[in-house]
Amino acid sequence: MATLEHAREAKSLLRHEISGRRGVTGIGLARAGTGRSGEPGVPVPGRTAERAEDWVLRVNVASADVPVPSTVDGVEVEVRVTGAVTASS
Repeated sequence: MATLEHAREAKSLLRHEISGRRGVTGIGLARAGTGRSGEPGVPVPGRTAERAEDWVLRVNVASADVPVPSTVDGVEVEVRVTGAVTASS
């Protein structure tokens, strides 16, 4: 189980590891067991209620072929394919 502090430390390590990697559009923290909207209580397959308050790293990528580690310092990494991020006018 990753506390918020542990997840923050792991986020720094992950940011250093994948900085400059093409296709990474964002790195953040999320509570495990949250749905796409980030709302608590939305079930995620494979998660138990006792892990619902666990923190994970969340990495947004432009495509599924961007290499991202599955864990960093014992903290799980969730990958979300968001597509390319561009400015709009």
